[in-house]
Amino acid sequence: MGLFLRWKKPCLGCLLLGLAWHAQAADWCAQPVLNVNGLSKHFDDANSPPSDRRNEVNTGLGLTCALKGVGNWRDEIEGGFYKNSHFTSSFYAAYGIYYPLNSVLLAGLRNIVATGYPTDGDRTGLIAGPLPTVKFEINPAISLNMSIVPKRNAIVFVNLGYKF
Repeated sequence: MGLFLRWKKPCLGCLLLGLAWHAQAADWCAQPVLNVNGLSKHFDDANSPPSDRRNEVNTGLGLTCALKGVGNWRDEIEGGFYKNSHFTSSFYAAYGIYYPLNSVLLAGLRNIVATGYPTDGDRTGLIAGPLPTVKFEINPAISLNMSIVPKRNAIVFVNLGYKF
């Protein structure tokens, strides 16, 4: 219940924004996708004290719009929100480009900007960078997306995409 109450206002705002976006997307969006954000695994947690544990259930929603592609490459834009690894709200925008390895597997990069990560050295809380990503198309409507945050102690983030 507490998680729902904390997310109530961001969820409502994003839902309304998403519905408005979807109403206009038919003009330029080749394929809208609802993302259900997800899960993460932090590989530094085994050595961290209990007080430094990370949130690995990163609930949230996002909208992806498949664009027209670049040659054989598929590209898309994405935006959304989630509860980040520090238990705070994050909003993000991304551009992804993927190469189809076969009929169900794509590999590429998601170039992302996200809020909600302030540090002592950077009070803005913005992070940005490319994330190596693999997309597995389970069926024509559902995909499993896995991104790796490449840093000293890597993080793997997983979400589901639903084409509508």
